[in-house]
Amino acid sequence: MGPAARLVSALVGRFGASARLAMLNVRSQPHRFSAALVPLVLVVGFGLTKVALHTTAQHRTGSAGSTGEVWLDYMGTALYAGFAAIAAANTLAMISFERRRDVALLRVVGAQRGQVRSMAAWEAVVVAGTALLLGTLIALATLAPILDTAFGSPLPYVPWTLAAGTVAGTLLLTLLATGVPVRSVMRHRAITVVRT
Repeated sequence: MGPAARLVSALVGRFGASARLAMLNVRSQPHRFSAALVPLVLVVGFGLTKVALHTTAQHRTGSAGSTGEVWLDYMGTALYAGFAAIAAANTLAMISFERRRDVALLRVVGAQRGQVRSMAAWEAVVVAGTALLLGTLIALATLAPILDTAFGSPLPYVPWTLAAGTVAGTLLLTLLATGVPVRSVMRHRAITVVRT
Protein backbone atom coordinates (compact mmCIF):
# COMPACT_ATOMS: atom_id res chain seq x y z
CA MET A 1 0.00 0.00 0.00
CA GLY A 2 2.97 2.28 0.37
CA PRO A 3 3.41 3.25 -3.32
CA ALA A 4 -0.31 3.91 -3.82
CA ALA A 5 -0.56 6.05 -0.69
CA ARG A 6 2.60 7.94 -1.70
CA LEU A 7 1.17 8.64 -5.14
CA VAL A 8 -2.16 9.90 -3.80
CA SER A 9 -0.55 11.92 -1.00
CA ALA A 10 1.90 13.50 -3.46
CA LEU A 11 -1.03 14.65 -5.62
CA VAL A 12 -2.89 15.97 -2.57
CA GLY A 13 0.21 17.70 -1.22
CA ARG A 14 0.00 20.27 -4.04
CA PHE A 15 -3.15 21.88 -2.60
CA GLY A 16 -1.62 24.12 0.06
CA ALA A 17 -0.10 24.01 3.52
CA SER A 18 -2.86 21.94 5.17
CA ALA A 19 -2.70 19.40 2.37
CA ARG A 20 1.09 19.15 2.67
CA LEU A 21 0.80 18.61 6.43
CA ALA A 22 -1.79 15.87 5.81
CA MET A 23 0.56 14.26 3.29
CA LEU A 24 3.40 14.25 5.84
CA ASN A 25 1.13 12.85 8.58
CA VAL A 26 -0.05 9.95 6.42
CA ARG A 27 3.49 9.17 5.27
CA SER A 28 4.91 9.31 8.80
CA GLN A 29 2.31 6.88 10.20
CA PRO A 30 1.95 4.18 7.53
CA HIS A 31 1.03 1.38 9.95
CA ARG A 32 -1.83 3.33 11.51
CA PHE A 33 -3.34 4.39 8.23
CA SER A 34 -2.82 0.95 6.66
CA ALA A 35 -5.07 -0.49 9.36
CA ALA A 36 -7.89 1.72 8.06
CA LEU A 37 -7.00 1.24 4.40
CA VAL A 38 -7.28 -2.56 4.38
CA PRO A 39 -11.04 -2.75 5.11
CA LEU A 40 -11.72 0.21 2.80
CA VAL A 41 -9.84 -1.44 -0.05
CA LEU A 42 -11.84 -4.61 0.57
CA VAL A 43 -15.10 -2.65 0.48
CA VAL A 44 -14.24 -0.98 -2.82
CA GLY A 45 -12.64 -4.02 -4.47
CA PHE A 46 -15.22 -6.60 -3.43
CA GLY A 47 -18.20 -4.30 -3.98
CA LEU A 48 -17.12 -3.19 -7.45
CA THR A 49 -16.30 -6.76 -8.46
CA LYS A 50 -19.67 -8.18 -7.42
CA VAL A 51 -21.78 -5.35 -8.79
CA ALA A 52 -19.81 -4.97 -12.04
CA LEU A 53 -20.32 -8.67 -12.80
CA HIS A 54 -24.08 -8.07 -12.85
CA THR A 55 -24.02 -4.70 -14.61
CA THR A 56 -21.70 -6.04 -17.31
CA ALA A 57 -23.85 -9.14 -17.85
CA GLN A 58 -26.96 -6.97 -18.03
CA HIS A 59 -25.28 -4.59 -20.49
CA ARG A 60 -23.92 -7.35 -22.75
CA THR A 61 -26.76 -9.87 -22.69
CA GLY A 62 -29.80 -8.03 -21.36
CA SER A 63 -29.96 -10.41 -18.39
CA ALA A 64 -27.91 -10.67 -15.20
CA GLY A 65 -29.65 -13.77 -13.85
CA SER A 66 -32.89 -14.19 -11.96
CA THR A 67 -34.14 -11.22 -9.95
CA GLY A 68 -33.98 -13.20 -6.70
CA GLU A 69 -30.40 -14.32 -7.24
CA VAL A 70 -29.25 -10.82 -8.13
CA TRP A 71 -31.07 -9.31 -5.14
CA LEU A 72 -29.51 -11.86 -2.76
CA ASP A 73 -26.07 -11.21 -4.22
CA TYR A 74 -26.49 -7.46 -3.81
CA MET A 75 -27.75 -7.86 -0.24
CA GLY A 76 -24.81 -10.08 0.68
CA THR A 77 -22.41 -7.60 -0.88
CA ALA A 78 -24.06 -4.71 0.99
CA LEU A 79 -23.81 -6.53 4.33
CA TYR A 80 -20.16 -7.39 3.78
CA ALA A 81 -19.36 -3.85 2.64
CA GLY A 82 -21.24 -2.42 5.62
CA PHE A 83 -19.25 -4.42 8.18
CA ALA A 84 -15.94 -3.57 6.48
CA ALA A 85 -16.93 0.12 6.29
CA ILE A 86 -17.71 0.14 10.03
CA ALA A 87 -14.31 -1.40 10.76
CA ALA A 88 -12.60 1.24 8.62
CA ALA A 89 -14.56 4.09 10.23
CA ASN A 90 -13.76 2.83 13.74
CA THR A 91 -10.06 2.58 12.91
CA LEU A 92 -9.94 6.08 11.41
CA ALA A 93 -11.80 7.50 14.41
CA MET A 94 -9.35 5.80 16.81
CA ILE A 95 -6.38 7.17 14.84
CA SER A 96 -7.80 10.68 15.13
CA PHE A 97 -8.60 10.24 18.83
CA GLU A 98 -5.14 8.86 19.63
CA ARG A 99 -3.61 11.93 18.00
CA ARG A 100 -5.55 14.38 20.17
CA ARG A 101 -2.35 15.69 21.80
CA ASP A 102 -0.76 16.26 18.39
CA VAL A 103 -3.85 18.18 17.27
CA ALA A 104 -3.83 20.21 20.48
CA LEU A 105 -0.12 20.94 20.07
CA LEU A 106 -0.79 22.33 16.59
CA ARG A 107 -3.30 24.68 18.19
CA VAL A 108 -0.85 25.69 20.92
CA VAL A 109 1.82 26.65 18.37
CA GLY A 110 -0.62 28.82 16.45
CA ALA A 111 -2.58 26.69 13.97
CA GLN A 112 -6.12 27.96 13.48
CA ARG A 113 -9.11 25.68 13.93
CA GLY A 114 -9.88 25.89 10.23
CA GLN A 115 -6.34 24.84 9.33
CA VAL A 116 -6.51 21.79 11.60
CA ARG A 117 -9.92 20.80 10.22
CA SER A 118 -8.59 21.25 6.70
CA MET A 119 -5.59 19.03 7.48
CA ALA A 120 -7.90 16.30 8.80
CA ALA A 121 -10.07 16.57 5.68
CA TRP A 122 -7.04 16.22 3.41
CA GLU A 123 -5.94 13.15 5.38
CA ALA A 124 -9.38 11.69 4.72
CA VAL A 125 -8.98 12.46 1.00
CA VAL A 126 -5.61 10.65 0.94
CA VAL A 127 -7.08 7.58 2.64
CA ALA A 128 -10.19 7.55 0.42
CA GLY A 129 -8.18 8.15 -2.75
CA THR A 130 -5.75 5.35 -1.93
CA ALA A 131 -8.59 2.95 -1.13
CA LEU A 132 -10.39 3.83 -4.36
CA LEU A 133 -7.24 3.42 -6.44
CA LEU A 134 -6.25 0.06 -4.96
CA GLY A 135 -9.81 -1.27 -4.76
CA THR A 136 -10.46 -0.40 -8.40
CA LEU A 137 -7.21 -2.03 -9.54
CA ILE A 138 -8.06 -5.18 -7.58
CA ALA A 139 -11.58 -5.26 -9.04
CA LEU A 140 -10.28 -4.82 -12.59
CA ALA A 141 -7.65 -7.54 -12.12
CA THR A 142 -10.27 -9.92 -10.72
CA LEU A 143 -12.90 -9.15 -13.35
CA ALA A 144 -10.67 -9.18 -16.45
CA PRO A 145 -10.24 -12.96 -16.88
CA ILE A 146 -13.86 -13.71 -15.91
CA LEU A 147 -15.33 -11.16 -18.32
CA ASP A 148 -12.92 -12.08 -21.09
CA THR A 149 -13.98 -15.71 -20.86
CA ALA A 150 -17.69 -14.94 -20.59
CA PHE A 151 -18.02 -12.03 -23.04
CA GLY A 152 -14.82 -11.85 -25.06
CA SER A 153 -13.72 -8.55 -23.50
CA PRO A 154 -11.94 -7.95 -20.17
CA LEU A 155 -13.49 -4.50 -19.65
CA PRO A 156 -16.44 -4.24 -17.25
CA TYR A 157 -19.46 -2.03 -17.78
CA VAL A 158 -19.79 0.28 -14.78
CA PRO A 159 -22.61 2.85 -14.88
CA TRP A 160 -21.47 6.35 -13.93
CA THR A 161 -23.95 6.36 -11.04
CA LEU A 162 -22.21 3.33 -9.53
CA ALA A 163 -18.77 4.90 -9.97
CA ALA A 164 -19.91 8.24 -8.54
CA GLY A 165 -21.69 6.56 -5.62
CA THR A 166 -18.59 4.52 -4.77
CA VAL A 167 -16.38 7.62 -4.78
CA ALA A 168 -18.86 9.72 -2.80
CA GLY A 169 -19.56 7.00 -0.22
CA THR A 170 -15.88 6.27 0.38
CA LEU A 171 -15.02 9.95 0.70
CA LEU A 172 -17.96 10.69 3.01
CA LEU A 173 -17.03 7.77 5.27
CA THR A 174 -13.42 8.91 5.64
CA LEU A 175 -14.35 12.57 6.10
CA LEU A 176 -16.80 11.79 8.90
CA ALA A 177 -14.60 9.20 10.63
CA THR A 178 -11.62 11.58 10.60
CA GLY A 179 -13.36 14.91 11.06
CA VAL A 180 -15.75 14.18 13.94
CA PRO A 181 -13.04 13.16 16.45
CA VAL A 182 -10.85 16.13 15.46
CA ARG A 183 -13.74 18.53 16.04
CA SER A 184 -14.40 16.86 19.38
CA VAL A 185 -10.77 17.37 20.46
CA MET A 186 -10.90 21.05 19.50
CA ARG A 187 -13.85 21.69 21.82
CA HIS A 188 -11.40 21.48 24.74
CA ARG A 189 -8.69 24.00 25.55
CA ALA A 190 -5.58 22.97 23.63
CA ILE A 191 -3.16 23.45 26.51
CA THR A 192 -5.32 21.23 28.76
CA VAL A 193 -5.27 18.41 26.20
CA VAL A 194 -1.48 18.68 25.77
CA ARG A 195 -0.95 18.38 29.53
CA THR A 196 -3.09 15.24 29.92
